[in-house]
Amino acid sequence: MKFDKILSMVLALVLTGGVLTGCGGSAAAQKQQDVQEAVEDGGTRTITDQVGNQVVLPEKVERVVIASVWPLASVYILSMGTDKLVGLDPAIISAAENSMLIQIAPQISKIESSFNQNGYMNAEELLKLDPDVVLYASGVPEDYEVAMQAGIPAVGFSLDIKDYNAVDTINSWIELLEEVMNEDLSSSEYVAYGQKMQELIQQRLKDVKEEDKPTSMVIHKYSENTVSVPGSDTWADYWITASGGINVASSISGTKETSIEQVYEWNPEKIFITNFNDGLPADIYNNTLCSSDWSKVAASKNEEVKKIPLGMYRWYVTSSDSPLMLLWMAKQNHPNLFEDIDFNQTMKDFYKQFYDFDLSNEDITQILNPVREAAGGIKK
Repeated sequence: MKFDKILSMVLALVLTGGVLTGCGGSAAAQKQQDVQEAVEDGGTRTITDQVGNQVVLPEKVERVVIASVWPLASVYILSMGTDKLVGLDPAIISAAENSMLIQIAPQISKIESSFNQNGYMNAEELLKLDPDVVLYASGVPEDYEVAMQAGIPAVGFSLDIKDYNAVDTINSWIELLEEVMNEDLSSSEYVAYGQKMQELIQQRLKDVKEEDKPTSMVIHKYSENTVSVPGSDTWADYWITASGGINVASSISGTKETSIEQVYEWNPEKIFITNFNDGLPADIYNNTLCSSDWSKVAASKNEEVKKIPLGMYRWYVTSSDSPLMLLWMAKQNHPNLFEDIDFNQTMKDFYKQFYDFDLSNEDITQILNPVREAAGGIKK
């Protein structure tokens, strides 16, 4: 690509978000000048991210900020450790402190997070970190705009790039991360593992009749009087259907606030609670969640309410543990079809192979039984 074309792309990206004022403005101007000088020296390359934006990056990326694309930290550390990480969204750190991530990469808690204040990325604080790139979630375009204001390249990672298939999504994120870092992350074994896990689940479920599939529901968040339930086009719909269940909320699109009366009508046989709220199965059994009577719901009657595990990250969304989450869900929905698989041993083998970490039985108990505090500062 010719110099003038590259330069015009860089300037367009830099100016998209407007110009900062004050000390932040001068810092942003310096950052823009640095990018222009890199272009002139020929030390840049252009990639296309999962949002469809063309992003000009330095030939070698040395300083990385991970913003709103929270699960990406687990993938980054799976591939590269904490090298080159100079900033992490506070929500990543709060999850890490109650997960295996802190054990495998204890230094993660010391990575700067003050660039995100009250849920919003701050351009001036971001500039202080002097990152070469900001990695953000496609669903949070505000992060892209702030990075552009600061003159920092921003790469978008899409949550629905693979129609919420978490295993395929994580593999696509690794592929994009390799482009961003301009490195081979030696991920072929990991990618193959995820593909084989999907094939195993599909093979064992292929003869399950529709009437033998359990009706399931996920509680993503909750308020005093309602629960937020994911319908179609969500991680929940993928996990439930891929593991041989029926999503009772499939008639709604996305995640919607739902009344307890609607839950009574759906009457799910199984309920799964994400780690994006501090609710536990006991809250449903004791009728304290949403101050509602759950005793009428089949999942409560039969004690089939589960808190979704938290390993390297919250398993509800895509993460480097997604192949394990798929197997865990399949064992919840069809325990008889998967009773020969020792899940605890599978976890130990997985963590040894891909993280070079020996899981103890206590570690497994922690992963499978997340505490309330794991929700961190995330609102209910």
